[in-house]
Amino acid sequence: MDASQNTSNSVDHHLAEEHQKYFTFFNVSIALIMLTAIELVIVYVPIHPGIVMGSLVVMSLIKFLAVIWWFMHLRWDMILCTLVFLSGLIIATGTVIALMLLFSEDPSGAPMI
Repeated sequence: MDASQNTSNSVDHHLAEEHQKYFTFFNVSIALIMLTAIELVIVYVPIHPGIVMGSLVVMSLIKFLAVIWWFMHLRWDMILCTLVFLSGLIIATGTVIALMLLFSEDPSGAPMI
């Protein structure tokens, strides 16, 4: 009787853990929706453009990190998978920055490089 009760307890524990994960997913998705709504409101508030852009960048970064941490399951993956993902992200970011600098112009119209 103990073996079947022990198996039942482990199944119940596993189900409770999965329920907690999905509850957390729901809470994170609600937080992402709220952040998106705040971003939409900030765009139309008549304040300094630097404050608007800075706050939008910060909120977008928070949303990005929440999505990759929870919904892409980096929290539960092996560290090697996370490092592979981050290395690709760093290479892509460097490529975008290099292209932006390569094709940017100063106000007189001359290339900056």
